[in-house]
Amino acid sequence: MTGTRDCSWVRHWSELLQYDEVWRDGQGRILRLDDMDPGYCGRVRAFCLRQADHVYELIGMEVCSGPEPSGYQAGIDFERAFDEFLSVDSPTAWLEQSPLLIALKYRSEGLPARPTVCHCGYPFTADGLWDHSACYPGIVVD
Repeated sequence: MTGTRDCSWVRHWSELLQYDEVWRDGQGRILRLDDMDPGYCGRVRAFCLRQADHVYELIGMEVCSGPEPSGYQAGIDFERAFDEFLSVDSPTAWLEQSPLLIALKYRSEGLPARPTVCHCGYPFTADGLWDHSACYPGIVVD
C-alpha cells in the first residue's frame, strides 16, 4: 500500500465516504481502489447502496451527538450543512454523491478511481485552472 494514507483509525466503511482512494474490507484490511478488480468494486458499491438507509441514519446520529460548533460563523455553517443533509431526496441518492461511491462506480466500469479526463474532454489538473463543476455530459442521440 505504498502511497496510500494511513487509515488504521477506520472502524466502519462509512468513515471513508469522503475518500476516493481506499476501501476497508470485512477483515479490516485497507485496499486501494485502483488495485481492486472492477467486478469486486461493483459488488462493494452494491453492498454500500443496500445499506444507504442505515448509514444515513448512523451519520445523522453521530452529527447530532457531537459537540456544538463554537463561534458564530461555525454555527451558521453547521446549520446550513445539517439542513442540506436533512433535505436529501433519498439516502441512496445522498450516498451516491459521496467521493467513495463515485470512485467505486468509476472502478466498476474499469476506469481509475480518480479519472484524469472529464466527460467534457478537458483534463483534471491539480492547479484547478478549469472548474468542471458546471460541465454537462451532453445528450446521447440514438
